[in-house]
Amino acid sequence: MGSNQHLEIVPSNITSDGKLSYKNGQPTIQLLIGAQDRFIVPGSVRLTGEITIKKNDTTIPLETDDIRMNERLGVHSVIDTLSIFSQRSSQTIETINHHNRFMSSYLSVTQSQGDFACHAYETSLRFPNYKAQQLGVITNTQAASASGGDSPNSFCIPLVSGLFLGQDPIPLSNDWGVGGLLIEIQLSPDQNVLFSGTNTDTALLDSYYELSNVRLICEVQRPGDDFQPQMTNTFTYNSISSYYNTINSRNAVLNFNLGLKSVLGAFMNVVPSSHINSWTRDGLATLGFSNSDASRAKVNQLVFTRAGQRVPLEYNIDTLQKEEKAGFVNENADSQIVRNYMNAVQNFAKINRTSVGPETFRSIGYGTNFSDAKTIVKGGSAWGLGVAYDSISNQGLDFGQVPFGVQLDVELTSDNPNAVFLFVHSRQTVVSSGGSIQIMK
Repeated sequence: MGSNQHLEIVPSNITSDGKLSYKNGQPTIQLLIGAQDRFIVPGSVRLTGEITIKKNDTTIPLETDDIRMNERLGVHSVIDTLSIFSQRSSQTIETINHHNRFMSSYLSVTQSQGDFACHAYETSLRFPNYKAQQLGVITNTQAASASGGDSPNSFCIPLVSGLFLGQDPIPLSNDWGVGGLLIEIQLSPDQNVLFSGTNTDTALLDSYYELSNVRLICEVQRPGDDFQPQMTNTFTYNSISSYYNTINSRNAVLNFNLGLKSVLGAFMNVVPSSHINSWTRDGLATLGFSNSDASRAKVNQLVFTRAGQRVPLEYNIDTLQKEEKAGFVNENADSQIVRNYMNAVQNFAKINRTSVGPETFRSIGYGTNFSDAKTIVKGGSAWGLGVAYDSISNQGLDFGQVPFGVQLDVELTSDNPNAVFLFVHSRQTVVSSGGSIQIMK
């Protein structure tokens, strides 16, 4: 490769005051990286800017208002959908719906409490202690007083996607690449980012978050003198696809037609449907299944299927909770569920740092007002389910014509739909030839 350069991209749909917010009618950020004979360096793409939390148009929250946001996600909580298109052909290269919920699982598995308390707090305003995150980001009263009531917090976060975290450089050329990139970010509703710590929405009815001075920065490389583009050029990347469904019965069966040929793993996280877009609940929490009275709905058995057959595990996972004796509550997580979930997010043998532990991944009883769920230590609950299909060859399993399935024996004994967000990790290829591109899933 030749010399490296850094690009700074301003949103193409920026307003005259440079501010973006869901409440004020600017829920979309569009960022255009033009076609050029260069490569984007993988992992260098960052979204930078400032964020301000407001109680209303003229006031920032006080500590007594008890307005909070998910401490594990920080600024990542504002990204609802991340879409990446070819600028030339407008073809979709990758789209991750529910991106903030994907990040909740990804960050829990791949980053430690030390990461949260140090560089992650500086770059993405995350912290393992919910109170510290609230005082440092939501209220920030000391800085607000000094600046006359408006105290934005700076951030610089990676845009996490399979494309941007791949190993191969991304060619931007019109002739031998994707023809430039259009990155589109859909912001999450205010009531799914902010919530009350005391289950009362009095202080949040007019609250919202606001972004300013938003920029995209990345590093690009010019091809070396020995680079010879071919008639047909290809590069491979890992992609994340997202799906949504609900569970509201004891014998729960989920089936998804993925249409993907190289599936490497699938994982899911859960939250009661009533918590989504609610001022009083954390809609981005990754909780276990629960009944309408907030009591736990323990998972007794878990089966992953492909076309109705048990794959890749050729047996049922019978959890520790299935064998509980009457009057005894086992809050310890089943090790098979924990390991398979973590292995689906990232190869278990390669996980050097993680926030998943006995305090954050357990069979939890939330109490009558979910106060336990909001005050779980070390960044909150990190519960989830998942399975890896290929951790060795990186070729994946074919789900192009057959459905992916999950069967659950879960003790849901009341009418309380639980939302299930499924994320599938697959391998895809971009083929460019004669000025056109094709995405092979």
